Amino acid sequence: MTKTLIAAALALAAALPAQALSFEGALTQGATVATDYSSTGLLSFDLDLSSGAPAVLTWRLDEDDLLAPIGLNAVIRNNTGVGLQGLTLTLDRGSFGSVGSVTRPFSGEASSVTGSGGTRTVTFSSEEFLDVELGNALGGAGKTDWTLAQAGLQAGDRISLTVSAVPEPEQYALLLAGLAAIGLAVRRRQA
Repeated sequence: MTKTLIAAALALAAALPAQALSFEGALTQGATVATDYSSTGLLSFDLDLSSGAPAVLTWRLDEDDLLAPIGLNAVIRNNTGVGLQGLTLTLDRGSFGSVGSVTRPFSGEASSVTGSGGTRTVTFSSEEFLDVELGNALGGAGKTDWTLAQAGLQAGDRISLTVSAVPEPEQYALLLAGLAAIGLAVRRRQA
């Protein structure tokens, strides 16, 4: 009887669908839209950064996701009409294991990736107006996915990835000019 119950339990477990990364949603602003294509052990998404505001995407890890390195690939589109200087990707837990390909399909120009731990900044050699492929989201030859380090991650953990545009130098100049104007106004009131 015990052997029959064990065999039935094993058969039921084998018949259940494999668990995979579960996309739990995206916090976006304006017209930014995120579409998830994740599967077991792979974070995959398409992000339209039409508003230019940061987007936070969240997934829940299942046991099967931790059996091999977790891959990451994405297509990040920019429809703002203003070129991107770069992108910053920030994990709320864990860290990036390896940095894969960064492809600018329409310009073909170079980009560099810097950072450590859970933050990576992709800087473009010239502004990007269309889209960027991280990893091998489109299935091209010679491209490699990024990976996430699994140290400290467990089944049931939630991973959030924040994707934000790197501000253009003009935005920094406007910010500094605004802070200077506020400083002058405060100084005049005190005088």
